[in-house]
Amino acid sequence: MCAVRYGTIFHTSSIVSSIEFDRDDQYFATAGVSKKIKIFEYKSIVEQAHLETHSPIKEMACRSKISCLCWSPYVQQRIASSDYEGIVSLWDAYTDKPVTVYEEHEKRAWSVDFSPAKPTIFASGSDDAKVKIWSVNQGHSVATIDSKANVCCVKFNPESCNHIAFGSADHHIHYFDLRNLREELFVYRGHAKAVSYVRFLGADEIVSASTDSTLKLWSANRNECKRTFTGHTNERTLSA
Repeated sequence: MCAVRYGTIFHTSSIVSSIEFDRDDQYFATAGVSKKIKIFEYKSIVEQAHLETHSPIKEMACRSKISCLCWSPYVQQRIASSDYEGIVSLWDAYTDKPVTVYEEHEKRAWSVDFSPAKPTIFASGSDDAKVKIWSVNQGHSVATIDSKANVCCVKFNPESCNHIAFGSADHHIHYFDLRNLREELFVYRGHAKAVSYVRFLGADEIVSASTDSTLKLWSANRNECKRTFTGHTNERTLSA
């Protein structure tokens, strides 16, 4: 086991909002309130676990605090970010520069996710109660899902580029087919507070986390809560 000191010699306390591995598990990226995306080589970190500090091999400066990162499952050097200003950026990790900057969200964007089934598209969710679908080949969104509450997290089904789930401040998980945005497939109800995270366990199961301090396992196709996990205590962290 090893630990990576995320801060600098001058700022040792920096909240990490997101950590993501690339498609080949060779590198991982971290980001948060420091307004920087830092990329580390996993093998080097493990081999030098005895060192007190580790330097990133790449560092990309951002305009605002970063809420979420997601590596492209197809192009190794591509990584998407969402930030506190509502900006979604597509980065080239080789050049340390943004390839495309998307500025359609009106409030903080909490989440960004590439489709594993069609890696040319990705999605973002925001406090403006919208989920935006983006294409790496276009400079604007290709679809928008209007929600009634803040969108806290968004995830594609790993086996279908048409199916997407998002957690909301309305305490529910919403499941959509992008081919018909007029009506959602399912609404998973059961959490008592905002759903802060969702993730697919294969194509047919979803796990969710909520600020009600529980996790829930859902059957994606039957709108059924299979199990509730308790034990965590949710505490609010105040960041600068």
